[in-house]
Amino acid sequence: MTFSITSKNRLATVNQKLQDIFNIAIQRTPVDFGIAFMGGLRTEDEQHELFVSGKSTKDGYRNKSKHQLGDAVDFIPYINGQYSFDMRYYLIIIGVIFACADELGIKIRSGANWDRDETWIDDQNFKDFPHIELI
Repeated sequence: MTFSITSKNRLATVNQKLQDIFNIAIQRTPVDFGIAFMGGLRTEDEQHELFVSGKSTKDGYRNKSKHQLGDAVDFIPYINGQYSFDMRYYLIIIGVIFACADELGIKIRSGANWDRDETWIDDQNFKDFPHIELI
């Protein structure tokens, strides 16, 4: 699999380390995925819009998102050419992304496990499955 032109353009806005991870992951994953709308670099106003809508805990002005620094990416699974919000597809892709990051020696964190402990999903106050960031 490869990224669409749109996903490639979105991915090109973030840190090279994330680009490296995601470019390997798309070739190895059994589940197709792309880079979500506003899933790469964000402006203050874009980040604030997501905060106001409840899709982020960072307001974009006083409390910056790693997206504003180019240190985060949001992805979206595609099943039969359609967006999917099924958690199992996110978890498969996250596993592949983590394996690729580990192979490259790059430390990342997922919005499905903010505290980076052994309990994924259930102990998270704010669940953000599409989110991957550099740490």
